Amino acid sequence: MQVNVRVVTTVLFLTLCSTVQATKYGSVEPIANPAVIDTTALRDRPLKVREAFANRLLQCGIVSRVIDVLSSTGAITTINDLNTSFAVGAGGFAGHTNPSYVYTVIDDGPNAASIDDVKVLTDSLGYVLSQGSAFLLDSDDPTSFDFPANYVVLNFKKTPPLPRSAALFELVGRIDPELFETDTSGYTQFGPAYLSLQSAVPDAQFIAGYVEAARRFGVEYTPIVNGVPSLFVGGAAFPGNDWTLNPNGEEYLARIPAVSHPALTRLRAFHLRATQEVLSRLEHQNGQTTGNATSFACQ
Repeated sequence: MQVNVRVVTTVLFLTLCSTVQATKYGSVEPIANPAVIDTTALRDRPLKVREAFANRLLQCGIVSRVIDVLSSTGAITTINDLNTSFAVGAGGFAGHTNPSYVYTVIDDGPNAASIDDVKVLTDSLGYVLSQGSAFLLDSDDPTSFDFPANYVVLNFKKTPPLPRSAALFELVGRIDPELFETDTSGYTQFGPAYLSLQSAVPDAQFIAGYVEAARRFGVEYTPIVNGVPSLFVGGAAFPGNDWTLNPNGEEYLARIPAVSHPALTRLRAFHLRATQEVLSRLEHQNGQTTGNATSFACQ
C-alpha cells in the first residue's frame, strides 16, 4: 500500500474542527524505546535532526511496508489509502517533543476501516518501531477504546512546522507546569490541529491553561459551547509493551495475528539496524551534525 500523506491536513481540519465525526486518530514515534536500544545520541540532537530521521524512515516505506505485510497476510482487510493517511507530525509528552507518525482513519461510510484493523495496525507499528506505547483516539465515542478521555484542540491556520508545535507546548508549560512536565501531560499535532488529552488536573485548570495558551499564541481554542470554553470527549488508548519484561515485544505480538509475525520481525530488525547506523554516525561527530547524519539505505 502506498500511503497517502497529502490529504491528511484537509481530513484532520474537517474532522476535528467541524461537525464531521466517525474518525479515529493514531500516533507512533519512530525513535526506539530506550529499554531496547540506547538512543541518547539521537534524542539529544535538535528536533530537526530527529525529524529528518523520521522522514527518512517514512521515505523508506516503513509504514507502507507494515501495512503491506498486514494486508498480504490477511491480518487487516479494511485499511487502504482512501481511508487512512499518514504524516510526520509533532508529539509531546512530559515536557519533550519528538517527531511522530500521526495518522487519521475514516471509520464510517462505504469505505470505512474497522476498529479491529486500526488496533492491529497500531500494535504492529508499535512493535516494528520498538515503542513503549502508541496513542489512539476516537474523536467522539468514549467507548471505542480503553477509556473515555477529555481533550482540547488548538487550531492553527495551517499545518505548523514541528518546532512551532513544540513552542506552543513549551508556552503551556510556562503557564501551568502541571499541563507540561508530568507523566499525564502531552499533545499530538495532526495537521493544523494541536490535540491534547486532559492532564491529571481538574477540568477548570486544564481549560484555563489552554485558553490562555491559545490567546497568547494566536491560535483558536476548541470546543466553545454556548460561548464557554469546554472539552471534547472521546475514547483513548495507549497500547504498548514493557520491553524490560517482554524484550521480544510479546505484548504487541499477542494482539497481532501470528501469520504476520515473521515479516513484521524482519521489518523491526531493519528499523533497529537503521537506528544503530544513525546512532553510530552521530556518536562519532562529537556533537556536530552534518547533512547526511540521518541517511541510511532503505533495505
